[in-house]
Formats: sequence, C-alpha cells, structure tokens
Amino acid sequence: MRVFFWGLVAVACFYLAYAGMMSVYQWFQIRSVVDETLEPRNLRELATAGDVKTRILRQANEAGVPIEEREVTVVVADRELKLNVVWTFPVIVYKGESVLAIPLSVKKNHPLGGGGRAYRLPDPAFASAMSFLTRSRSSALGATLTNRSQALTAPATSFFAS
Repeated sequence: MRVFFWGLVAVACFYLAYAGMMSVYQWFQIRSVVDETLEPRNLRELATAGDVKTRILRQANEAGVPIEEREVTVVVADRELKLNVVWTFPVIVYKGESVLAIPLSVKKNHPLGGGGRAYRLPDPAFASAMSFLTRSRSSALGATLTNRSQALTAPATSFFAS
C-alpha cells in the first residue's frame, strides 16, 4: 500500500512539473510571436490594430498555442500600440471543462512612429558612419585594399539606414 501511495505522489509530481514546463513553453511561444509581430519590417505590412491582432492569433495557433480572439487585445492610444494576450493552460480537464488552469499573460507597449505604423531608428547616423568607414577600406568588389589581409570581405552596406 505504501508503494502504491508513493507511486501516485511521484506521478502527481511529474505531472505538475510537466504542466509547469508546458505553461512556460507556451508563454515563451506567445512572447516570441508578439515580439516578431512588433518588428518594424512586420509592422509595415500591418495597417490596423485588427491586422496585428489577426497576425498574433494566426501565428500563435501555428506555434501550437490555442488562443481565442477574445484573449488578444490590441489598442492604439497615445502613439503607442498596447498589446495584451491573456490565456490559460489547463492542468486538469474533466468532461471537456478546465477544472484547474494556470493563467498566463503577455503585455507589451510599442511606440509608434509617423503615420501610426512602424518606426525608424532614432539615429541612423551611427550606421551611416560605420558604412562610410567600411567603404573607405574596401573596393567595389569587396576585396580589402590593405596589406594585412587579402581575404574577401562583405561589400559595405548599411542595414539600418534606408
């Protein structure tokens, strides 16, 4: 009888550890979906807050986290995009209803630039200076002009200044 009791305790502990790890996994998945959606290259494609909400819902479901439309809130206020995703991870389900669930949420405020869409970096001058310094040491084909190295380098381009 003792072995049976401690066996049940061990199974319960492992199940609680599994539920905790799965809830943390879901939180990281939703956090990465929200961060990826708020990247400037992705925000340029999304015209309204409804488009942002639709993309978060679609990508979260593709990532394996089932969330519903009522669990995602996207509001544009005071030149900020305010995102709030609130959902639960069911630990114990009885007859299709969640008896015990772990509540999870991701909240993010994102500043908007001109036009209510994606923003530009505040100071692209640093990237331009780096690009200028790199070009002065490289030829048009990307080969260095110094005697220290004859290896090919990447052509000088700036990823920040458009």
